[in-house]
Amino acid sequence: MPNIQTVSRVLRTALSHFGRLVCAAGLLAACGCASDANRNGRTAADYSVAGNLKKWQAVAIAFHGPTSDAADSQPNPFLDYRLQVVFHGPNGKKYDVPGFFDGDGQGGRAGTVWRVLFSPDETGRWQFKASFRKGPQVAVSLDANAGEPVAFDGAQGSFVVKLQNPNAPGYLKWGRLEYVGKFYLKFRDGPYWLKGGTDEPEDFLGYVGFTNTPKATHRFTNHVQDWRPGDPDWDGGKGKAIIGALNYLSSQHMNNLYFLPMNIGGDGKNAWPYLGPINPKGAATNDNLHFDLAKLRQWETVLDHAQRRSIFLHFVLNEAEAPNKKELDDGTLGVERKIYYRELIARFGHHLALQWNLCEEYDLDFKLEPDVVKSFAEYIQAVDPYDHPITVHQAGKPQKTWIPFLGFRPFTVTSFQTRDMSVVEFWRKASRAAGWPQVVHMDEVFPDNASAATADRHRREYTWPIYLSGGDLECILDELIKTDDYRKYETVWSYTWFARKFLEENLPFWEMEPMDHLLTGAETFQGKHNLVTGQVFAKPGEVYAIYVPDGSSPGTLDLSAARGKFVQRWYNPRTGEFDSSSKIIEGGKMVALGSSPSEVAEDWAILISRTKRDLW
Repeated sequence: MPNIQTVSRVLRTALSHFGRLVCAAGLLAACGCASDANRNGRTAADYSVAGNLKKWQAVAIAFHGPTSDAADSQPNPFLDYRLQVVFHGPNGKKYDVPGFFDGDGQGGRAGTVWRVLFSPDETGRWQFKASFRKGPQVAVSLDANAGEPVAFDGAQGSFVVKLQNPNAPGYLKWGRLEYVGKFYLKFRDGPYWLKGGTDEPEDFLGYVGFTNTPKATHRFTNHVQDWRPGDPDWDGGKGKAIIGALNYLSSQHMNNLYFLPMNIGGDGKNAWPYLGPINPKGAATNDNLHFDLAKLRQWETVLDHAQRRSIFLHFVLNEAEAPNKKELDDGTLGVERKIYYRELIARFGHHLALQWNLCEEYDLDFKLEPDVVKSFAEYIQAVDPYDHPITVHQAGKPQKTWIPFLGFRPFTVTSFQTRDMSVVEFWRKASRAAGWPQVVHMDEVFPDNASAATADRHRREYTWPIYLSGGDLECILDELIKTDDYRKYETVWSYTWFARKFLEENLPFWEMEPMDHLLTGAETFQGKHNLVTGQVFAKPGEVYAIYVPDGSSPGTLDLSAARGKFVQRWYNPRTGEFDSSSKIIEGGKMVALGSSPSEVAEDWAILISRTKRDLW
């Protein structure tokens, strides 16, 4: 009986001849056929192009290469082969995109499929050419000539990308979220972005519906009701609860999800991308060089759905606990860490709105030295063709623990854990002075619980001061990794959304600056960790956003440098609505804001903007 390798070679040869005939007849619009021989004289296999072929939507190109199994070690298909595909756009843009071993292409661990996922940013004809090389640990090498060319190396082709539907779901209509040299990220074809979402559970991927997740703790049972017909699922309902959880967060306008792809030796000890065997507590014997194709396919289903529901993917690549930090190469940039980064980038980097956070609390427990952290960032930057934002999270005072990263170009965003709200304005000034304005993200700032009293205090002490100081935020929940039902925190989501909505719908916030000095005499609020004073966020002479923690005494606004007429309106942070009243005020002087129209003991926001007549 012929062995499986012989049968596979026969089938590939037959499919190759059939594919060339079909393509020559023009019968397969999404099929590309490589030439019989590439420039190295080696026989090239067929490839197939799949996807909707729309701008910003992932294009998947599958190549047929050597037969491998995800458990193989000699050679290891993840480590000892390297697929890179260079894409050239209609206007000369170039992307060098890492690919990955994909088994049988359907989640099975054995097969001949090697795949690349690419999100095109232009309409028109794209050309591509594959580099496929073999050699010991070639996958983690940044040397384009490492290893030797094999199989389909040199295969090339093209496809035509059409314009995206303006009503495409989620982020597909806006394109890639990017750093543009300002204090906010911006979608290439869409608006500037404000973050407001959840930090918990950090072990979101420790879900019982995922294959090979033996320590899974999350069921998200109360979110099965949020799954909708037409939503993705797998294995007869195993995906419904986690997909429903994303639907619920999206319905509450939460647009960020923080999660760990690998928490071996951390708090949860229930999520990792590996085939195994794995000791969840962390061990030098863990196999961190082979990946579970079925599990990663399920992760992709969930993460793709998140993007279609306008949820940003906050990948946190290491956890604070020492065993987790040391799990890969004993905390250094070695082979295990490099292949971990590469596989995540190759499989998920095509998504449009995400960031790579190198480590939770890098300076806690087993401290990672800043130079080591920088080496991690530089490697990711070298592999990621899309330049997604990169950052690292800290535990100590950011004014000290993040100073080594001030002006560090790979870090375009921060990830601050602190109860000191003054850090937002401090870091905007410091990073601007360093010549590299960094987007100020406040992560794991405060534990929210479901009580009305706590939600009320956090709204006053953290949410509005962060947003009106020019920062972004994520909410950490007091259940931490036990969080399994997001409905408990609906008040938190509502207050977060009301604040974000105020900025998104009424302000050119990306052009505004914190200017608290313009407000005097406002009543203060003593929070648990901060004395909250009146906040002013302004584009001088055009628009002023003011937050006062007490509506009885909002103070006086200095408009002496802004002549002309303005409209003053009151916004209720507890309902997300403007009061029906408004009044015309005259600039060029100090203006008393007067007491709020109702609920004078509560907090209020005030919008002061030019009248339409003055804008004309």
